[in-house]
Amino acid sequence: MSRYQSIIDEMQYYDHVADPNTPTRRFFRCWLDGSYMGPGHYHANCCFIRNNIDDNQYSRMFVINEFIQYMAHEYNVSRGYAQEAIVESLAKDKLAELTVELIDDAKDLVAD
Repeated sequence: MSRYQSIIDEMQYYDHVADPNTPTRRFFRCWLDGSYMGPGHYHANCCFIRNNIDDNQYSRMFVINEFIQYMAHEYNVSRGYAQEAIVESLAKDKLAELTVELIDDAKDLVAD
């Protein structure tokens, strides 16, 4: 099975919108908290989220970018390759719903 198909299968296997405890969402939160890339990544993420928490456009761009980077890292593929597989894997409305959930996950990172 190709990496492309593996990404599609992972995205379609779980209901990432309804269940925040799917492995993909849990590990994405680890990505955001610096568990993958270190404390510098964590601090940069927190700074961006705090500064843009009320701006839906920037929050959306941020989580989409970070989620694509996370999936590319997980599957050892380029960002473009990961993005293409993610977009192919879910309908537009499901991707939009997932993005809202990922924004909430990111906001939880800085919740006091």
